[in-house]
Amino acid sequence: MVDRLAGMKAEFTPQLEEIKAMARQDVAVVRERLADGRAMVSDYVVREPVKALGIALCIGVVLGWLMKRP
Repeated sequence: MVDRLAGMKAEFTPQLEEIKAMARQDVAVVRERLADGRAMVSDYVVREPVKALGIALCIGVVLGWLMKRP
């Protein structure tokens, strides 16, 4: 039984390493996109502060209404 488990571990270790590498790459892409999105939002708030405040107010009202509902 132990030999069988050791064989399975040896069989799946390369696949596991490949999956880990793909996950790290995906995380890097997500972090980059989040940074880009954060920069876009910051730029929009600087260019259009009144619209940004109105959008934030509307989102807050909707979220508050949804949380208040039973």
